[in-house]
Amino acid sequence: MSNYLIILVISGLVLIFSSIVLIHLFVRKNTMECFYVENEILCLNSLPTKSIPLSEIARVEFFLSPIRMGYKGQIKVHMKNAKIVKRYFQTSKIAFYPTTKTMVLDEIAKLTPFLDKHSIPYTIQHN
Repeated sequence: MSNYLIILVISGLVLIFSSIVLIHLFVRKNTMECFYVENEILCLNSLPTKSIPLSEIARVEFFLSPIRMGYKGQIKVHMKNAKIVKRYFQTSKIAFYPTTKTMVLDEIAKLTPFLDKHSIPYTIQHN
């Protein structure tokens, strides 16, 4: 009897944790965007969202890599305090087919105007 109670409690905790994560994902802004700039802050969508002020960014590197049938991207944000923040991304569009190179480049193109505006150097590398 006590084993069933333990399993029931653990299942309940997992359910509560999963519900909180789902609510967090649905409530936050720009859920579908890979990254975006809001109020001079670069937000990298992950769990949780990583927020980096544009004034603290030294440079940004983008990498494109082929995977099985499509492409993936990686953003590396080099900060002025020598920290590096890395995130992988594919596309903010709902796709029922593999992510193409153009789709990943479109995601990068959404961010580059903000980097140009703030004179933040960036590179795009194809692997």
